[in-house]
Amino acid sequence: MSPARAPTMVKPETPEAESPEVAVARLAKLPPLEYDLFRKKEAERLGVRTVTLDAEVAAERGESADDDAGGGGLQLPEPEPWPEPVDGAQLLGDMVAVLHRYLALPEGAAEAMSLWVLHSHCLDAAQISPRLAFTSPTKRCGKSTALSLLTYLVPRPLPVANITPAAVFRTVEAAHPTLLVDEADSFLRDNDELRGILNSGHNRALSFVVRLVGENYEPKLFLTWCPTAIALIGRLPDTLEDRAIEVKMRRRRADEKLERLRLDKTGEFSTLASKAARWAEDHLDGLRRADPDMPATLHDRAADNWRPLLAIAGSVGGGWPATARAVAVRLSGNGDSEDSSVRVQLLADIKMLFAERGVTRLPSVIIVEHLASLEARPWPEWRHGKPITARQLARLLSAFGISPGTVRDGNNTPKGYKLSQFADTFSRYIPSLSATPPQAAENKGYSEFPSATPRENVADKKPEKPKETAGCGVVADQTGVPGAEWENEL
Repeated sequence: MSPARAPTMVKPETPEAESPEVAVARLAKLPPLEYDLFRKKEAERLGVRTVTLDAEVAAERGESADDDAGGGGLQLPEPEPWPEPVDGAQLLGDMVAVLHRYLALPEGAAEAMSLWVLHSHCLDAAQISPRLAFTSPTKRCGKSTALSLLTYLVPRPLPVANITPAAVFRTVEAAHPTLLVDEADSFLRDNDELRGILNSGHNRALSFVVRLVGENYEPKLFLTWCPTAIALIGRLPDTLEDRAIEVKMRRRRADEKLERLRLDKTGEFSTLASKAARWAEDHLDGLRRADPDMPATLHDRAADNWRPLLAIAGSVGGGWPATARAVAVRLSGNGDSEDSSVRVQLLADIKMLFAERGVTRLPSVIIVEHLASLEARPWPEWRHGKPITARQLARLLSAFGISPGTVRDGNNTPKGYKLSQFADTFSRYIPSLSATPPQAAENKGYSEFPSATPRENVADKKPEKPKETAGCGVVADQTGVPGAEWENEL
């Protein structure tokens, strides 16, 4: 069987004399990704709202294919564009003010949320749609309130507290919602398929899944491209976290006065949503051509996440380009020093162990014993409350192409790792951890060094003066890498 190919983007033929019924039938035959590219312009040409066209196309697809081939039936509210041109800077300022009235937000979060709201209206101009993540260490930190506010500001909001993988791609295919996922900690952690689908919706070019449908198991494309906000206690899974702009929520202090969100008084939100729809309508073409300068401190994925938001800030003008860049650095600019990946954390701990002991090879048993002694790390309770094993260590390192081999120590030949195996990987993933790599002699055995003291940071530790046959490097200060409980199943 030939591998599935992404559909070729070809602008559909649009005869001027074409009736609405014929147009709907033609559009229903387009692959989902192509339809998503042209739906807004087709709706304008036909003089109907996009949500109306979406519903008609979904119904047409249901009539011409098996019921399993696609979703439909959802009628999600879409704001009517404001009747007059909108000042973008004023609009964003009004959104920021409203968010601060109801939420105890960290610095920069209200600005990021406001830019993301405009992004949800400008999705047709973007190639990347960053997930907006509301995280907190415990409950009652305002995450659900944040999602409730977004419900009144974004187009076609679909708030859910639980959703299946099939429901995501069928709903996105049928209704093009802005997906607002609450309580994600209760069902996302152990659902690999759902995480993969939410990941795929981050990049327009990759935002579809293939499923076999109907009695003949016909392959069908389902769209996953939509703005998505997720709220949860704890942390997002690594792959989603990498695709997200994170807002770390916290409980309000007793002296922080906030208004209680009343769902029967949402008129001001409707006005903001209407103005956002009009601003997006007037600026889509410019946003498609935008190429904003990105802060140098953002790593590649963070820069991808912020590009559509900085493009919006640049189009708004005034002080917003500088504000958006500063907020991007504040919220997402620490990726190099505090990489959240559990595998990168593992590399950092192994590198520090090699440096502390001044050796060029270590048996697996020594490495796992050391890892299990690091109380601030996930390794002591890596799986089912038990310490990480040599086999689990090998599995994690295999992602970097590193595998255990024989390391000789006199007459003993245990399985383990050589420092040379990590050289390229260390330079790519944790280049700033050590100022000078250790220069231990190849004939120096690991057994002559005492066990490392199990503590989180070793920057202040002065290594014992090594014997003349073995050199030792200088280790720079290390910033501890946060734990990543999401990958404990590895």
